[in-house]
Amino acid sequence: MRLFKNHFSVVFSLFVLLCSLQFVVFINKIIKEYENYLADDYSVVISASAAIDKDELINYRQIIKSVEEIDIDNVLSRFKDDITIQHMESLKESMPKFYTLKLNRFPSASIANSLKNDLLQYQSITKVEIFAKTYNKIYHMLKLLNFIVSVFVVFVVIISLLLIVKQMRIWTYEHQERMFVMNLFGASYWRKSAALYKMAVTDSLLASFGAAAVFYIFDKIPSAVNALSELNINIPHFNIFMDGSILLGIALVISIISTTLAMMKVKQV
Repeated sequence: MRLFKNHFSVVFSLFVLLCSLQFVVFINKIIKEYENYLADDYSVVISASAAIDKDELINYRQIIKSVEEIDIDNVLSRFKDDITIQHMESLKESMPKFYTLKLNRFPSASIANSLKNDLLQYQSITKVEIFAKTYNKIYHMLKLLNFIVSVFVVFVVIISLLLIVKQMRIWTYEHQERMFVMNLFGASYWRKSAALYKMAVTDSLLASFGAAAVFYIFDKIPSAVNALSELNINIPHFNIFMDGSILLGIALVISIISTTLAMMKVKQV
């Protein structure tokens, strides 16, 4: 039971820390995915007094991904029963050209306003509608969510690290007598501390495997997948080998550094 308690403290702390870090990565992927969705859904509408060279306009600002002309015939067809063909042709000639601009990323408010000002300086463009008000609310909500999650995770990581270091010191106190005897016989640092590092590595493996299992299972839960699919977001896939290896590497680095710091506090080592 005592051994279980000793291991549980480190394993649980590492598990919470790894889950917190992976959760930040998970949230960032979701936000990035949703920003990509907004970028595809978002468009800027411009009107021009004359036809515009699409390639030239795309090169005008790097953020512009594509330019498509709005077919005026579809709009005027609604009035075909109310006006004559001659009047319709005359109206068509007098109307400005309309274009929709797709962007290669979702713009912030400042970027959207800067784009609008630059487009108004472009030859023949008379009006620009960026639809910034509605989309900016969504954009700021995403950024606020990311900030809140990041702040929360920082506190969780700090607390977890303190618990890990504290437990490592407890381990050193429990093995202090054995290390003292080994020190009298001239044992090297690595021989004296091998048992502690072995425990640290074991706990790192357990914690990383547990965290990897949680996120591997999470993206297969129907309720989570359906909730995000309603927002047109694909749930981020957890690569059990690549992402799991990263979690294991983080756990090993933290536990080994914590063990080393704890060993440095031991006297007569």
